[in-house]
Amino acid sequence: MIVSFSTNTSPNIKYIKQPNFCGYQSKFTQQLDKFISSSVKDTAEEKSLMESFKAILPQITKPENELGSGQFGTVYKIDDEYALKLPHNPTEKNEEIFMLNNNTFVQKLKTYYGGFVAMFGDAKILKNAQKSANHLQAGVKEGLTDHWQKCSYYRDTYLNRFATLPQSAFDNVAADFKTLSRENKSFDTINPNNFLADGDELKIIDDLETPNDKFFNSLAGMVKVFLTSFDRNTPAEFDVLAVGSRRMLLRKIILAGEKHELNFGSSMTERHELNEALRLSDIQTPWSEIQHDLINIRRRYPDMTERLKKINAYLDELEDTAYNPFMD
Repeated sequence: MIVSFSTNTSPNIKYIKQPNFCGYQSKFTQQLDKFISSSVKDTAEEKSLMESFKAILPQITKPENELGSGQFGTVYKIDDEYALKLPHNPTEKNEEIFMLNNNTFVQKLKTYYGGFVAMFGDAKILKNAQKSANHLQAGVKEGLTDHWQKCSYYRDTYLNRFATLPQSAFDNVAADFKTLSRENKSFDTINPNNFLADGDELKIIDDLETPNDKFFNSLAGMVKVFLTSFDRNTPAEFDVLAVGSRRMLLRKIILAGEKHELNFGSSMTERHELNEALRLSDIQTPWSEIQHDLINIRRRYPDMTERLKKINAYLDELEDTAYNPFMD
């Protein structure tokens, strides 16, 4: 059996709810872990690993193991630790190729589950991002076409889930944004569905991008994902019933950004996203003033614990101004 699949990956995988996980790991992925951790990569062991993959592939790709499907490919659960990403259309290559991902930069990221651990031909073995029965993608799910459905889902399902995530979940995302900034890389911040809440964690499940006027590795990128987008094609709208949840999210995002001294974002597009996040959160102070104040707080309070307390108090003051729909 020849293993060869297209390397195209889906920009918009639709994930399906799976049962609760309990730490099960298959013999194949135990063998893979052992090979990865070995300091000497034995040729015979590599061949054995490839044979094991070929043998287990028909079991992995059964319909009941499907985690999600997108435009280019499908993701299947292997076990509680790993998943398999397969394209819909195989390439014409007939050569067997095995490769490990030795990218040390990717290994530094706390939340990234989009990179492959190993490849068999063009089939990618990924870390399984869905380790909890309680998982949900950011933004509005696919399939909702009516405007009222999108607004209702965004407010009652998405915001209700993400606004209650612990601060640590956003801290980890901000830490990865900071790491990506140093490497001139970015998460796909166009599509919020690439960000998955899994239990109390946030995980990113798509490929890395080069930052430009659409992909931001800044605080503006975080608010674009979590506050200003319904989906990859639809900007979020103001909803007075969503203000409370949006303020909770904005506070956690700003605190996470400050904890890691994340770049705010300097382009005109980034400033627009930041101001839009304020508008949606019913905060009338322009971002330029807030950024100036945050910079001053950074300068005056080098101790991080004290600084975060001051920022929390500052955000309380920002929220005191009531929304006035008749204000120019």
